[in-house]
Amino acid sequence: MNNFQTILTAVFVAFFVLAVLIFSGIIKVGAGTNAATTPTGKIVIWGTFDSTPDFLNVFQNMTGGNNDLTISYVKKDKATYQQDLIEAFAEGAGPDLFIITPDMIIKNQNFIYTIPYASYPQATFQDSFIDGASIYESADGTVAFPIVVDPMVMYYNKDILSSAGLSQPPTSWSDMLNLAPTLTSKQDNGTILQSMIALGRFDNVSNAKSILATLLIQNNNPIMERTATGYTSVLEADTTLSADNALNFFTQFSDPSNSAYSWNSSLPQSIDMFTQGKLAFYLGHASELFTIQATNPNLSFDVAPVPQLATATAKRTDADIYAIAVNKKSQNLAAAFGVAGLLSTGDNAQAFATALSLPPALRSLLAVKPTDPYLFTFFNQAIISQSWLDPDPVQSDAIFSELVDNIVSSKLSTGDALSKAQGELQLLVNN
Repeated sequence: MNNFQTILTAVFVAFFVLAVLIFSGIIKVGAGTNAATTPTGKIVIWGTFDSTPDFLNVFQNMTGGNNDLTISYVKKDKATYQQDLIEAFAEGAGPDLFIITPDMIIKNQNFIYTIPYASYPQATFQDSFIDGASIYESADGTVAFPIVVDPMVMYYNKDILSSAGLSQPPTSWSDMLNLAPTLTSKQDNGTILQSMIALGRFDNVSNAKSILATLLIQNNNPIMERTATGYTSVLEADTTLSADNALNFFTQFSDPSNSAYSWNSSLPQSIDMFTQGKLAFYLGHASELFTIQATNPNLSFDVAPVPQLATATAKRTDADIYAIAVNKKSQNLAAAFGVAGLLSTGDNAQAFATALSLPPALRSLLAVKPTDPYLFTFFNQAIISQSWLDPDPVQSDAIFSELVDNIVSSKLSTGDALSKAQGELQLLVNN
């Protein structure tokens, strides 16, 4: 950033933190601004990102010459992170700040300090962060401060495409459908040797729920909505059949009688199929790049945007939008707010994103596109990223798995399967 932007960011952070602390009563008007603009004390942050030297340096550099501030990061196992938080909060030993994704909002709503719009205007939040960050806006205020985005992208095998005479991957789902006969090869007995794309099943399709969410969001179905009284599942609540269209599109790829047929339950996990060089297109998160490279260093692949509806007026993709939340029972709320504000703005937000090789959530930082071709695509996908209020990621996995199975096996019609899934999602919220 240039000097003017740096100064502007510093001023914004100082006034934002001061406003929050005054409004919440943590400091009193007339008590001085030093506590707001210069965080002090020990701050503990929990998250699931690896504790690499570059990542830890972000927190170290944030303290600068402030010897009165200590920031400690604790890396938690993703599989037990939510339970670890619940137990720690119950014992009064929770972290001051904790990194969350949208599927953690509902489960942690009783532990998060919501920043009132009176102290941090909603317009300021919306002007600062990507549209998809609105997932962290509640009726009463801001739930957490977005930091980085891990969007869904489309990895593609360059050798498979070039062998088929294709110079570029498809940009729309309809264009992809036309490629199925060309990019999927089968034995006479129907055994799939090479697949165009892994869609149509759930258990062996990596990121199946994120793919379904992408299709639903592209069809203008938010899956879950906030209401005045809580949360409501809207998976099958509209009359435009948007969810039906999304599910019918997804499941046709596992129908042997359909020309789009390219996937079945006998195939390995789609990430393995891709790294083995037998899958033309793999829908995955930006964060999977290094795993793909490490698994098969000789794989000739590239990354492209997720295909869109041919008639779409607005492009969208699902994403994990990471944000930092404040523990409402932190023993040092003043410093917690200060650190959260600093971490989600300016150079600190840039350093955080760089350490993770992921796009930042700040609009101003996304405006400066990287020269790295992978990151260039990741940045563009981050701008159009959306997410949804998943009430329980583990149990919703089972719900979406059953949803797909009910349709593929013809146990239920698409409409009935969606209605059942909607009711089950609502039960997760109500319980």
